[in-house]
Amino acid sequence: MTSATFTEKYFKREYLIASTLCVLGFIFYLLILTRRPLIYGIDGPYYLIQVESILETGSLVYGDPPLSFYLFTFLTILLGGDITFGVRVGVALFTALSALPTYFLVKKITRLELAGYTAVLVNFISSPHIRLVNDLLKNAVGACFLIFFIYYLHLLIFNGQRIRNLVFSLVFLVLTGLTHILDFGVAILFLVLYLGGAVLLDIKRKVVVKYLGMLILVLGAFAALTLTFFPSLFNDFFKGLVFLQDLFSATGEVNPFLFIFDLRGGGFIIPVLAIGVILLFIEWKNKQKEKILFLAVVTVVGLLLSLPFIPQQWLWRFLLMEFIPMSFILGFCISKLQHKVTIAIFFIIIILPLVIQGFEASKKLGPTINQKGCSELETINNLIPSNSVIIVEPRLMYWIEYMVNSDIAKHPSPDLRQSYTNIFIIFQLPPNRPMPPHGTVVFEGEFLLLMEL
Repeated sequence: MTSATFTEKYFKREYLIASTLCVLGFIFYLLILTRRPLIYGIDGPYYLIQVESILETGSLVYGDPPLSFYLFTFLTILLGGDITFGVRVGVALFTALSALPTYFLVKKITRLELAGYTAVLVNFISSPHIRLVNDLLKNAVGACFLIFFIYYLHLLIFNGQRIRNLVFSLVFLVLTGLTHILDFGVAILFLVLYLGGAVLLDIKRKVVVKYLGMLILVLGAFAALTLTFFPSLFNDFFKGLVFLQDLFSATGEVNPFLFIFDLRGGGFIIPVLAIGVILLFIEWKNKQKEKILFLAVVTVVGLLLSLPFIPQQWLWRFLLMEFIPMSFILGFCISKLQHKVTIAIFFIIIILPLVIQGFEASKKLGPTINQKGCSELETINNLIPSNSVIIVEPRLMYWIEYMVNSDIAKHPSPDLRQSYTNIFIIFQLPPNRPMPPHGTVVFEGEFLLLMEL
């Protein structure tokens, strides 16, 4: 067998295995997401509202980076019109596709297939990633584009074919920005840290400054164009300024123990980041610049996403992104283990608890309303007269908006009486706040209570 034939067969085998991992990940996540009939999470029906609006009007109800919603709409049409199933397939598909850049990046850096497979396993089964597909669906889609961006960003510095890698970096950076602000922010963080780290380590400085400078220029142009021509879709970009204001003004609630004990953080973030620091020290002694830069960037990103003084309303979202540094670090760690016994111990002590925790987290995923609640919302919809407004709890807001043909409000105010003939309020039973003393109960079910004020 010639060298060329062997190489061709090797790459075919590698791509086959990577594709198989994607299929298995897709099946795994689709099974989780379809275990119950209703869409999951507080924001689940929000995606149903957006997709339904695209199907009916071609535009969004709420201004948001639009890419994920149009992808969900395309899949909904392709799969026969079931919006819930279309959204679920979209989330499972893009979550599974994140295996490709995860595997090939870790495998390239470590030159070990097992390291790549381990990184993919951690990517799929880590509790933060599983929670992400429950609570922040477009964030999960954007994470796929983000990891592809990180992969091509790394290749842009350490591999040939610079124009090709530059183009792919630009494409996935823009796709990330078109999907979710948090993913976009993390992409910018990786870009800045890769640029700064490469300059400090003197890694192809001229090349790095030239090509990564182009990425930054495109980044600025993308932000300027979207905010100028599509401000209603990209006002989420201003959340970065709100976050900085909350961070430095200490206006948000801070819980320094959230990232240690909350399962949304995976419970393994601190030990994994400690492993990252140890591996960085080892590679620093070995003077392996590519590995030093990679480990330094992913470890610093992991640390920045879990700083205990970040206000709690932001921290929980950041913690769900920790599956990216965790998968990279633990995949890399395998490459430093020399013997089968130490590898087996590593899987038993580190990976097995992650798997168990991931499966436990998956059992807790579900909708914020049950089938009985949906039936009661259909009944309520028939009881609400025209020119009415319903005051709703945030937990039920999108379900009520999706299923009840009426305007909604988050809080009572004197202005409502001037604009509407009838004012209603919906409580989830048992109510978690005092009920109005002068309200009239219109409907009381097992799950919901409707009162007219």
